[in-house]
Amino acid sequence: MEETANKVAKINLITAPDVLHNLHLNFFLLYPSDDTKSQFQNLIENFNESVNVYLYDHDDQDSAIRWMLEVLPKCNYVIVDIDNFPPSHRDLVSYLIAHNNVYWLTRSENEVYNTLSNNRIYNLDWLYEYINGDSFEKNI
Repeated sequence: MEETANKVAKINLITAPDVLHNLHLNFFLLYPSDDTKSQFQNLIENFNESVNVYLYDHDDQDSAIRWMLEVLPKCNYVIVDIDNFPPSHRDLVSYLIAHNNVYWLTRSENEVYNTLSNNRIYNLDWLYEYINGDSFEKNI
């Protein structure tokens, strides 16, 4: 037990075009706001296990769409901040939120999105309930 208490979680931050192949828990933040980034940072500070965090928050690459689609199915939790999506990638939103592992934030009331997915979130507080001093993975 003492070994677990001293264990330091490793956080791997991965950006396009890279992909990391390991068995860690995978998160994907797509166009997160500063507030969402801050909430997520506070969340992972409590982790005892190593995690991979994929991050995409700019629209300067056409190849990024392929990368997003490649990373999407390998992640346990995908957080999509719809309000920050640039027009060049906005067409992807409906496809993305239709996945079970995708949780989405927006300030607007879009009936189409609500019909496609009931995984709408308003902040990352719902993730905190999984962290009770134990490994996040035990609660999945």
